[in-house]
Formats: sequence, structure tokens, C-alpha cells
Amino acid sequence: MIVERLERMKRKHNCRVHFDADSFQISDCTVAPVHDIPDVIHENQEFDFYVESTYDVYLLRIIHSHDCVVSIYPAKMDGITYIVSSILVTKDNVKESIQKVLYALEPYGFPKLKNPKSSITLNI
Repeated sequence: MIVERLERMKRKHNCRVHFDADSFQISDCTVAPVHDIPDVIHENQEFDFYVESTYDVYLLRIIHSHDCVVSIYPAKMDGITYIVSSILVTKDNVKESIQKVLYALEPYGFPKLKNPKSSITLNI
């Protein structure tokens, strides 16, 4: 338990550099875009975001797609939990799309999402 807490603190410290003026709030989470969102988004184009909750830091990858699914991938030792979502996204609705994904994760414990033992996929 103490080792897990120390690992989370280390991840939050290491990812702190990504949270700057471009970051924004969604509920109790701070979201930091890794990429600039272009005006025109093509099918299967990917965008990464660091999501920091009071519990941990996650990497959220949004893939512009009609699939509307979310997958949670377990982190390896000292790694970060990946959340990959295939959802329609535009420059104007990116915050709403992220919010939709994060709300879909609430039944799985988000924002205190613990590292799963195996991949989890759900429809949104």
C-alpha cells in the first residue's frame, strides 16, 4: 500500500511538467493537452492528454472515430495507466468529449482509478 502511494506520488511529480497554461479543469481533474488540436481532424487521428486527479495521473488518448469505446490498459511497474477512447471529437467539443470519457469511467473507480490487472473495454 505504501509502495503504491509512493509510485503515484512519483508519477504525479514526473508528469507535473506537462501541466501549464494550456491545461484546463474538468470536474476535479486537471487536463493537459500534449498536442495542439487542429481545425480539421481526420478519421483515426490521435490526441493525447495527461489527466491528473487527486489520486493519480493518467494518459488519455482520444482517437477520432465513430466507434465510441473506451479501453483502460494496465500500467507496468512505474508506468502510467493508459485510457484510450475512440470517440468523435472536434476542436470545439474536445472538452465535452473528454468529460464524456471520464464520466464513463466512474463505475470503474475514476477519479481514483486503480491500475487494472487486465485491459477493460466498454462502450460509451
